[in-house]
Amino acid sequence: MGTKTGALAGALLALAGCALQGPATAGRNADAAPVVLRIAADPDANGRRPVAVDVVRAGDTAMAARLGSMDAATWFRARSTLRNEGSARIAIVSWEVVPGQTVALGSLPPFAATPVATFVYALYAAPGLHRQRMEGSAPLAVRLGRDGFTLEPPAGGGTP
Repeated sequence: MGTKTGALAGALLALAGCALQGPATAGRNADAAPVVLRIAADPDANGRRPVAVDVVRAGDTAMAARLGSMDAATWFRARSTLRNEGSARIAIVSWEVVPGQTVALGSLPPFAATPVATFVYALYAAPGLHRQRMEGSAPLAVRLGRDGFTLEPPAGGGTP
């Protein structure tokens, strides 16, 4: 019984150590590549509910125009169809971010085409467009607020 108790205590301590790691650095090595995407959710984001976030890169102007015509609700309904139709012309990365969480990535998945535009869609309970566009594939800093989101200039000018 003492061995089981010791193993359980060790597992709980390991979990507690993971929980102590700050959300801004969770999953990142201090020597890792510069951050190309940071999504930070305010504590009251989406009325304190998770927010589905997609970063979508378009490989040509026709796909960019199509993506630019959709609000977030339309995008999330059509996402699977567009992924299948435009396989080489679109790249999608998805998260569900909880209030207070920060996601930081050193790279996005490879994409065959050079992106002509990058779109960020966030699925909020509040009505609204909830879509923003950036030209090309510059680093992104996304701030999820209570009823909508902003793309912020990366800290330090180069990486978010």
